[in-house]
Amino acid sequence: MIRNHFYAHSKNGEEKRNWQLLIDHLINSSRLAEKFGQDAGISQLASTAALVHDLGKYSLEFQQRLEGRKIRVDHSTAGAKELCKIFKGTPYEPLATILAYCIVGHHTGLPDYGDSSDLPGDGTLLARLKTAVCDYSHFQVELSAAQFELPSKLAIRPIKDHWGFSFAFMTRMIFSAVVDADFQETQTYMQGEKPRGVYESIEKLRDRYNSFLGKFDAPVREIDIKRTQTMRSCIEKASLNPGFFTLTVPTGGGKTLSSMAFALNHATRHGLKRIIYVIPFTTIIEQNAKVFKDILGEENILEHHSNFDWEGKRAENGELLDNQTNNVFSKLKLAAENWDIPIVVTTNVQFFESLFANRSSRCRKLHNIAKSVIIFDEAQMFPRDYMYPVMYAIRELVTNYGASAVFCTATQPNLEKFLPEEIHPIELAPDPQELYNFYRRVEVKSIGKISDHDLIGKLNSEDQVLCIVNTRAHAKGLFDGLDSKGSYHLSTLMCPVHRLETMMDIRDRLSKQLPCRVVSTTVMEAGVDLDFPVGYRALTGLDSINQAAGRVNREMKRSDGKMFLFEPDSEFVKKVPKYIAQSAEITRMVLREFPDEPISIPAIQTFYNYLYSLKDKRDFDFKNILGCFDKSQSFMLDFADAAQKFRVIEEATLSVIIPYNQEALLLIDELKNTPYPFSTLRKLQPFSVSIYEQEYNALNQKGAIEIIADKFPALVNEKDYYHPKTGLIIPTSGGGDALFY
Repeated sequence: MIRNHFYAHSKNGEEKRNWQLLIDHLINSSRLAEKFGQDAGISQLASTAALVHDLGKYSLEFQQRLEGRKIRVDHSTAGAKELCKIFKGTPYEPLATILAYCIVGHHTGLPDYGDSSDLPGDGTLLARLKTAVCDYSHFQVELSAAQFELPSKLAIRPIKDHWGFSFAFMTRMIFSAVVDADFQETQTYMQGEKPRGVYESIEKLRDRYNSFLGKFDAPVREIDIKRTQTMRSCIEKASLNPGFFTLTVPTGGGKTLSSMAFALNHATRHGLKRIIYVIPFTTIIEQNAKVFKDILGEENILEHHSNFDWEGKRAENGELLDNQTNNVFSKLKLAAENWDIPIVVTTNVQFFESLFANRSSRCRKLHNIAKSVIIFDEAQMFPRDYMYPVMYAIRELVTNYGASAVFCTATQPNLEKFLPEEIHPIELAPDPQELYNFYRRVEVKSIGKISDHDLIGKLNSEDQVLCIVNTRAHAKGLFDGLDSKGSYHLSTLMCPVHRLETMMDIRDRLSKQLPCRVVSTTVMEAGVDLDFPVGYRALTGLDSINQAAGRVNREMKRSDGKMFLFEPDSEFVKKVPKYIAQSAEITRMVLREFPDEPISIPAIQTFYNYLYSLKDKRDFDFKNILGCFDKSQSFMLDFADAAQKFRVIEEATLSVIIPYNQEALLLIDELKNTPYPFSTLRKLQPFSVSIYEQEYNALNQKGAIEIIADKFPALVNEKDYYHPKTGLIIPTSGGGDALFY
């Protein structure tokens, strides 16, 4: 059968003459992929992969499917088979294999390589290449093999002894450009042009930011003078060539503003395309994003994390905002798909899991990370069990894809240990040790073991005090013993909206010099702009102790603050998580060496040296992610296996919707009736609490859980199981003592 036209897509109700021609889809996708691959240096590879990704649609069977015949057709394997056939036995065969991963996986995800025993249907690349497909030879009428070009030389520099990791990273970059091009080209045909990628330039944002910083040109307070010096040092060093940088500044020293000042000036100087600000906790991401939005405009900042609502904002009175505002959010929703926006603020989980993902939805953004300035806030919070794959991925972005990486923290870990030996990050702060000397505003004293009764007595004797402990059960137990007036509790058993309201109350009472006693888990440790005169911290790692100290005398309004370290003697602490116990033991060792200056650069360096020396090298890649790519041949890559293994948050949790206020109740009612539940679920994220399976079971056994639409757990009897001060109440049988945040 000879056909005059082959089509890529049809529209319901449209005449065939309005269907999209397959050759148009392939050529348009190829051109887009070439454009998307430019910054990553993989244009030709991406262009060729996109040109052949839908060759299987040249089969008569696929065309019949478009015409309404109910048959399944594998259209993704043909292009991979064709490239592997054309280049078999040539020097280009490994590159053809690399592209084959991207082509067979452009709908189902990048597969594992497999082995020779794999059979059709097994899902690996080798199995797919053995799979019989419908005759697609009609492509030769519109395309020739001469158009399927591959480069004679690659621009990447592989990691020594880890070539496979570098080739896997390049494959993901190609995959990203191809799937983003395919998606956008198809979306344009189906829905028309979208308001995508039109934002203010990095140069204009740099100018606006520098103009804002002008208000710090004549600081009066000594602390503001020091913060301004740090900021100016960052701007001066922005002219340095792209690479690896550290910004080591004590808590309260202005890291957020200074790091963005470096990033915008550095990007402008070197033609980099965007800033990606990576933060460990969703509990502080909105705070930092708001700072940048207030300066640079909400329309230029993408918040990408689980608690953000992309369906449109509502005013405080519940009315929808004006069309212009919701148009901004429509653009931002599109930008969340592929990060084609000047500034992205995201989480460690989103960023790192995307780098090791194999599904197209998570990988679409990767090509837009090339030629970016990536700021890692609170770098000491990198997932230790994945340090080698995480740092190798950052090395790839900087060495092969034109990015700059900035590691920001008050407690700088020795990250060079996890990088190739030739890499030495450059410090942006003017003099980290001198900064530590200046910001030494807290006296840290160990008071040894103390009972809850005695600790509560000490807390109640203070007008304003912060106490941070390691477990949620301990925080709840201590809070119950505090004087009721002016006392607060914070943990992740409170939904995000509840925590935010509590933080605002705390800030207000502190500013008015009213009594304010706070017991918290580690949600208070990083990035929270609160200032207490006195703090207590349960013994843990020195890095966490340093972060807790940053909430004490933060603004240096007093000659010094007091931070007391204690070891709990508590009925609420039955079992301390192993890694906390190990970190606490190392802290004891450091305290013996530095009894007078436990919060200092030498003490912190000693802490990390001990911490790293006690672990086997395999502990920093405990799931052997690198092993997924260290095979006998550099093109033998196990993408699906690596994606399944790499989970920053390891233990599975379940989200329970909390009927916290009237807005939550309206959304819960909407969830019960909507045909599009996932849109409503995103809006419910700020009213949800994540708990472990045993906690969920304990609540469920008490009849406290309602399942909405057969899928989504929501709390009922909230008066019995959600406390207005402490959040979700877990029945005693549910455990929870090991849950520390």
